[in-house]
Amino acid sequence: MDLSVFPILFSLFEKVALVIVVFYLLFQIKYFHRMLTGKINVLGQVLLAIIFGLLAIYGTYSGVQTSGAIANIRNLGPMMAGFIGGPWSGLGAGLIGGIHRYFIGGFTAIPCGVGTALSGLLSGLLLLLLKNNIGIWKPALFAFLMESLDMGMLLMMAQPFDKALGLVKIIAFPMIVADTAGVAVFAYMLRKIRTKNSVST
Repeated sequence: MDLSVFPILFSLFEKVALVIVVFYLLFQIKYFHRMLTGKINVLGQVLLAIIFGLLAIYGTYSGVQTSGAIANIRNLGPMMAGFIGGPWSGLGAGLIGGIHRYFIGGFTAIPCGVGTALSGLLSGLLLLLLKNNIGIWKPALFAFLMESLDMGMLLMMAQPFDKALGLVKIIAFPMIVADTAGVAVFAYMLRKIRTKNSVST
């Protein structure tokens, strides 16, 4: 493995930590805290889409420039939105982050934009499939598979192929590991908050 991927990985971990802190602080607010333990109305779903869509944009801007593209944690926000609010919140956050990424441009603009929207939508659908009982390892496995799918989309859609392949060799490991770890920590915190609330009530 090219050791140059490790500085990228460490940088992405720093960004993941900030997103997790924002999630923790935000959901200490009573209005948002209720979203984790009860039914989310339309306004709540819209707010989740906007907030986590902005985190997706942060994931892009805070990414590491390499080989004409950006190693990033953009998909983390939409996946979190989907696992909290379902497919509409996830898709909304994904579209905000994905459309923003598309207009930045570059040879990976289309697969990156599409991948971000899909990550939010599919995480929300998984929440419905599991009937809100997502646990920790299922979201982490989902994140791993979603980021792997993103790398496959880059290879299939980005041109020229040789440039896309060179990019994937650099960004695949740090992005897959960072987003998988981020979703695992998020899912753990989500379960702890919900467990604590159920005990207290």
